[in-house]
Amino acid sequence: MALSMLATGVLASEVTLIGTDATVLTTGLMASAAAIGLGVGAAWLARATSPNRMHSATVKLERLLAPLFDDSYTLVLSPRLPIRDAARLDGLLVGPAGVRALTVRDWEGRYRVRGRSWEFHAGRGRDWIPCRTSPSHEAASLGEGIERWAAQAGVRHVPLRGTVAFPLSRSRIVLEEPEDEIVTAANGPWWASTIGRARRLDAGIGASFVRAVLDAADAPATTSTTTATARRSA
Repeated sequence: MALSMLATGVLASEVTLIGTDATVLTTGLMASAAAIGLGVGAAWLARATSPNRMHSATVKLERLLAPLFDDSYTLVLSPRLPIRDAARLDGLLVGPAGVRALTVRDWEGRYRVRGRSWEFHAGRGRDWIPCRTSPSHEAASLGEGIERWAAQAGVRHVPLRGTVAFPLSRSRIVLEEPEDEIVTAANGPWWASTIGRARRLDAGIGASFVRAVLDAADAPATTSTTTATARRSA
């Protein structure tokens, strides 16, 4: 397992090359991002911020996924993309199996998902209660937004899926034919093995996608006030 962990907590822009065939060029990036195992290179782009939801989510996500993938995969943490609800995009996993747009939840308790409908178990002897929000819908929406953005950035034919991640063992998720991918602390190895069975992403397209993601972080901010407020309060 190749794992790149560069300094965080300061304004920085660094690229650590893991592969031998390609290079990712980035300058002046002000995003909070990281990569694990990258055939095209790995980077940790950090900014000085106080602890918040984004930092907490990305740390948990990295701990969940880092042991599951080899150096043919890249995990970009907290990518800054000009898409709707970007504050909910906690990571992008890029590799032979395609791209996963990851949104993290740290819910506590027992939940059940059927299709894209979520329910919470209220306790012993009680019924399942419908949840007011659906992380599956949010993950799917993120995936669609990234697909549109990638096409506009000139990177097409990217197999991409929205994925909900529950990195904590206190989140007990019952999967009953979910429409979208759900990765948890319990099913992580199975999920990684399942998505790794098929090679869907060309290495060159994957490199171009990661480069575009890093370049997007260097672009002038276009985030709306509403989205920025949501990011701070999430």
